[in-house]
Amino acid sequence: MDITIYVAKILGVYFVVSGVFLLLKGKTISHILKDFFQHPAVIYLTGVILLFLSTAYLIGHNIWNGTWQTLITVFVWLIFFKGLSYIFIPEAFNENSIKKYKGFYYIYGLIAIIVGIVLFMLPNY
Repeated sequence: MDITIYVAKILGVYFVVSGVFLLLKGKTISHILKDFFQHPAVIYLTGVILLFLSTAYLIGHNIWNGTWQTLITVFVWLIFFKGLSYIFIPEAFNENSIKKYKGFYYIYGLIAIIVGIVLFMLPNY
């Protein structure tokens, strides 16, 4: 299986699970995130893990050819930058930014599920 398809399927599962969580537990997400961002060590470790995983993919498969593979590369770059921001500017994810998106968790959940299903259903070429 091509590495891009493999990563797309992993991202697909992640998006579906995250989307279902947002639909079922959307009201609790602000409490979870508030608790998460009160622990600097956890934020840093999360950033390091995101950086490690995204870099492992980008080193071997950084594709910008205008096909669906570019979309996977964009997702991975977003994960990379999220990891960097967790390490260097965790205050960017303060309580105000969490509250700003509170009413949209269900919409984000539906979008995540749709994107996840599409990514997971890619054929195994």
